[in-house]
Amino acid sequence: MSRDPKPRRKTTPRKPKRSGGGVIVGIFIGLVLGAMLAAGTAWYLTQSSPFQAPPATPTLPTGQQAPLALPGKPGDRPVVQQDFEFYRILPQGTGGAETVPVAPQPEPARAERLYLQVGAFEDPAEADNLKALLALNGIQASAQRAQLADGRIVHRVRIGPFNQPEEMNPVRSRLATAGLTASVVRVNP
Repeated sequence: MSRDPKPRRKTTPRKPKRSGGGVIVGIFIGLVLGAMLAAGTAWYLTQSSPFQAPPATPTLPTGQQAPLALPGKPGDRPVVQQDFEFYRILPQGTGGAETVPVAPQPEPARAERLYLQVGAFEDPAEADNLKALLALNGIQASAQRAQLADGRIVHRVRIGPFNQPEEMNPVRSRLATAGLTASVVRVNP
């Protein structure tokens, strides 16, 4: 006993309906709403910002005072007082300027300069590393290249110059806190 199959309806394939651009319309609406939200937030923050100074309102004196009278009439040019005496300083006449011989002054004896030398290295990279370590500790140093009597080249790391030995004390204490020692070098200019 077999069953009779039910008659099936003939179906035609359906064409999918076009959505009419629903995704694009949704993106557009989202962008418009986002822009409006951003503009509203910016307006709110600029109106109630604690970082902006309130607008200054001119305060008038409470007493009934007459306004101060200013010199001149309204619309007149302001009076400009010349603050230079150029024409009074110039020599009168057409003659040339007189030359007065100036006696040469002897140069004052220059005092020796003091430096704190933190290190001397044959490798310039080591001198730069020490200079960088000093800079991290807030001490400005310079690296100088020098040739010794035996022909070797050394790179000295020095701090200074100082005019007085007392000027070196704060730097020496900062060097001590960094765990570095320095020797005093006297240089005659």
